[in-house]
Amino acid sequence: MPNHGSYTTSLRIMETSDVHGQLLSYDYFATQQQAGLGLAATALLIAEAREQVPLNLLVENGDLIQGSALADWAVAEFPVAQITHPITAALNHLDYDVANLGNHEFNFGLDYLADTYRDAKFPLVSSNLELLEQAPAALAQKLAPIVWFAYSVVPPTGQPIPLKVAVIGVLPPQIMQWDQHHLEHQVRVHDMLSSARSMAQQARQQGADVVILAAHTGMPKNTANPEDAEQTGWLLAGIKDIDALLLGHQHEVFPGTDVYDLLPEVNSTEGTIRGVPAVQPGIYGSHLGIIDLQINYDFSAQKWRVSDFIVEARPVNDELKQDASINQQVANAHQATLAFMQQPVGQTHYPLSYRTARWRPSSAVQFVQRAQAWQAQQLLTANGLAELPLLSAAAPFDAAFHADDGATSIAAGPITRGAIGDLYRYPNTLDVVKVNGAQLKAWLEHSAEGLSGVATLTDEPSSECWSFINQDFPHYNFDMIMGVHYAIDLREPSGKRIVDLTYKNKPVTTQDEFYVATNNYRANGGGDFPSLDGQNTVAHGADMMSDVLLGYVEALPENSYQEEIIKHWKVIGIGCGGRI
Repeated sequence: MPNHGSYTTSLRIMETSDVHGQLLSYDYFATQQQAGLGLAATALLIAEAREQVPLNLLVENGDLIQGSALADWAVAEFPVAQITHPITAALNHLDYDVANLGNHEFNFGLDYLADTYRDAKFPLVSSNLELLEQAPAALAQKLAPIVWFAYSVVPPTGQPIPLKVAVIGVLPPQIMQWDQHHLEHQVRVHDMLSSARSMAQQARQQGADVVILAAHTGMPKNTANPEDAEQTGWLLAGIKDIDALLLGHQHEVFPGTDVYDLLPEVNSTEGTIRGVPAVQPGIYGSHLGIIDLQINYDFSAQKWRVSDFIVEARPVNDELKQDASINQQVANAHQATLAFMQQPVGQTHYPLSYRTARWRPSSAVQFVQRAQAWQAQQLLTANGLAELPLLSAAAPFDAAFHADDGATSIAAGPITRGAIGDLYRYPNTLDVVKVNGAQLKAWLEHSAEGLSGVATLTDEPSSECWSFINQDFPHYNFDMIMGVHYAIDLREPSGKRIVDLTYKNKPVTTQDEFYVATNNYRANGGGDFPSLDGQNTVAHGADMMSDVLLGYVEALPENSYQEEIIKHWKVIGIGCGGRI
């Protein structure tokens, strides 16, 4: 080996994140092919990217095993304790090198997680997750705080040069709230920033030439404030020992989005955060995250250093091109999922729709609210809790932002598993919280931020209803609370828009107390609603909300839902209670 000069080559880091069980380019709710998503489409990008740069590493960054109809079928019917999970088999086929864990990996418990990854040909990494003695031993055997890769880089002349790469990974500590019933007494989750800093430093001390941080987290959006306990990407980029940062969790595409542009030292064109190359590859396999590190070896110092980089979020092809081998491998699971989704569970007398739920009461939202109240009452009775009025809070998951947008709609008639899954696509469980009148009003005021603008008083239905929807406010945060009546007055400033709040025709006072059925995400701080941080939760349900909805339908006389819409809230100022 020469004792002077240098040698430069490229290390390509590839990332998928937030695939959410979407193996194929197929929409099981619309029952049709859908271009622009699916790991089978991403697989073509992976093959291309590997061929372009032979020295490479493929990282999965979490939220992989939950979130699709196929994933739901696997949880309900696939014998994962005996046979390799189809999602794991797909990753094995694509030769993934390592997988970081995301928050949704824990939705089905640690035993299911351990079974899912039992046959993985790649290790799992998590640097801020501590497994306690009660955790499954099989999971402990797969998981490490640092995963190492040793390469032998051969220059055109001279002897091979060793290259040592360390991958560390972190996930949101909030999983201890979101999935408390699965994780309590089995794991501890430490702060992402301090854990990543400690492990990165340890990796350097142990000889890492390159340190990659796979962080299942994003960054605060549309703000200049980088401080956030759940979205810590900007803070993580400040760790001096990190060479590349892989992000996820928020389903954004970075570089390529402007939602982070208010943060200092973020370049959403070049893909850098505080000078560190960073990438985030969207959702459902829509993009392959790529960071090409130009690494330079100094023969005199016998050290590698990163001398340059290129970042790209490479989109999948929109022409329904997929890896045929993945399609073939998943064929049986695909057919089983199609059958699973068509299983009838009951019927509805009225159509259920989220379409106009952002500006008037929704039949679909009220179906969910009634199901929540049904189970919440059982929980309250079982726990012997004091008699208080029971309300139910829910949001539309797939409403419309514009008049010509599609949205979840179920015709009157049979209700299938697919329809239930379409109504409630998240693996939340039910929580019951206790709030007073002031907290209830603050909850609704926060939700009212989902409408924007200042209106003039009118009672006439208008197409302008759609223009008052705040499109930066997610559908899943626009909570409506059944059991009380109220109005959102758009003539008033933000924070003072909830008017005429009553319970059984009496004004709600600040001292009044209520139980509210909601999901565990909301009860434990999801969406940053005031007074909802897990401290006022009085009862926890163990079943996923989709199962709660199924149980509710099965408990109805003749499994038939016949409830009409209750017009318990309205928007004042835009005439949106009419016939739009």
